[in-house]
Amino acid sequence: MLEIFYNSRDTAYKSIFGAVQCATLIKFRIDVRCDAPVKAAIIINHIRHEMQMDSLTGDLSVFKLSLHSLHKPGLMYYHFEVSTPYHTVYYGNDMDMLQGIGKKYDKKPLDYQITVYDKFNTPDWIKGRVMYQIFPDRFYKEKIKQSPYWDRYFHESWYEDPFIEDDFKSGTMECSDFFGGNLDGIIKKLDYIKSLGVGVIYLNPVYLAYSNHRYDVADYMSVDDTLGEENDLRILCEEAKKRDIYIILDMVFSHTGSDSVYFNKNMTFGYQGAFNDKQSEYRSWYVFKKDNTYESWWGIETLPNTIETNPSFMSHTLSSLEKWMNLGIKGFRLDVADELPDEYIKALRSKIKSIDKESVLIGEVWEDASNKSSYGKKREYLYGYELDSVMNYPYRDALINYTLGKIDAKTFCRKIEIIRENYPKQVYECLMNMLSTHDVSRILSVLGGKSDFENIPRNQQKNIYLNKEEYEIAVKRLNFIISLLICLPGVPTIYYADEAGSQGLKDPFNRRTYPWGKEDLRIFEIYKGLLKERSSNELLKYGTFSISEKEDKILIKREYGQKTNTFIFNNTELSYTKI
Repeated sequence: MLEIFYNSRDTAYKSIFGAVQCATLIKFRIDVRCDAPVKAAIIINHIRHEMQMDSLTGDLSVFKLSLHSLHKPGLMYYHFEVSTPYHTVYYGNDMDMLQGIGKKYDKKPLDYQITVYDKFNTPDWIKGRVMYQIFPDRFYKEKIKQSPYWDRYFHESWYEDPFIEDDFKSGTMECSDFFGGNLDGIIKKLDYIKSLGVGVIYLNPVYLAYSNHRYDVADYMSVDDTLGEENDLRILCEEAKKRDIYIILDMVFSHTGSDSVYFNKNMTFGYQGAFNDKQSEYRSWYVFKKDNTYESWWGIETLPNTIETNPSFMSHTLSSLEKWMNLGIKGFRLDVADELPDEYIKALRSKIKSIDKESVLIGEVWEDASNKSSYGKKREYLYGYELDSVMNYPYRDALINYTLGKIDAKTFCRKIEIIRENYPKQVYECLMNMLSTHDVSRILSVLGGKSDFENIPRNQQKNIYLNKEEYEIAVKRLNFIISLLICLPGVPTIYYADEAGSQGLKDPFNRRTYPWGKEDLRIFEIYKGLLKERSSNELLKYGTFSISEKEDKILIKREYGQKTNTFIFNNTELSYTKI
């Protein structure tokens, strides 16, 4: 008989929960039940450390070891080795890599992880706030502004569908159709946004660009004419601040647009640019081949890749951040952070913190950011000198799958805890927890069972809506999932028009206009009520957090001061109670 027990989340077995600061003393314990003499060791980053027997009671041996974490930021990977006179076995992470209680292996096991970070702080102001994401062209318009691009198309009706490939003569997705949403429109709706309990607005790109999404930046230094002027952005920041709302911007540095002041492939801007002039001051920003072809983002020719560490590019983009912050911007979301070198992200963080130490830097990362690898390199996002926060897609997946009954309560708890365990506490407290974004299907469509259609042709996606029965179950699920969302630590993030009952699969149908005057008031009241509760309840905003499973139900306990609440969720009945 040989039984082994260890739980990475139980401080009786690992003295500090989760990520640790550099050079922190950690105490490990492992229990071994065996009817023969036994020895134990812990292997950390391939280095073996003998553990000492602390006690022997009958056939139960308790082994312990104290040692310091890494002296510089990084990851500690570890497992246990247990030996008897007859054989050697191993104990490590479970096959699902969710840590906690592990399993026994006859040969090399899967490792546990400890994230080791340098001392750093994240801005307190964002913790506990509600965030609202706006796709500027589709939110609200006061009047259509002047466009510098002659071939932009402006829809006659606010309620039309966005264009797809079939709507363009070229048959390509040009993204040049506009509805005219602008900064003046956002300013006019600030009171509405505040009524939802919102404390942060995240804007998709607002700088000059050819497309309606503006991820093909044309000029890092100017507001798109269609949205307004620099002063409009300044006024937006000022008016938002009066309502205790901060504004963060989306920034795209991994590529520019081919139709830009830098690349100028189409000669829109009256001078040569990098594509047409080998002597251009911007030529060194890009990777050109001898035939003047160039590297582009995912092979899309309208998005030429940049060399972020190029001194000229770095200087220009850092200056752009300073310009936006001088207008009142409080922080930035970095598009495709995986494609930005660590050196560059460090420079971005250093720049904005030198201007405002309370500014925030959020990365677009779709996986666990603590152990993410991209282009063959383990990323350093959470070590203390890069990101304050990331988009929390792992939680989105867990929330949706639990609500739809695809995972049970135990699995949901483990998926929540693995992120909490792997992230530094100061990062975890300001994670961007969202259900919809401009890159994924609308949450109502997903909850109504339409995500199976995400990969069909766009011309077929266009007409996919929930029927009456699907809609009713989606609303019940929505009430349940938002209730669960607001109980989690971090920054619950609402994608514009979700609260109005908007539907749609992926781009561009997840980017339909806000249906002003056609909102589903039942859904609106769900969002308004729950978000106001989140924004006004200090226990939910700042309280300690624990999560467990009992009888296939989720129990979330939040404590703040003298107040304690336990929230019980049951996905089979789509019910939740507070005690």
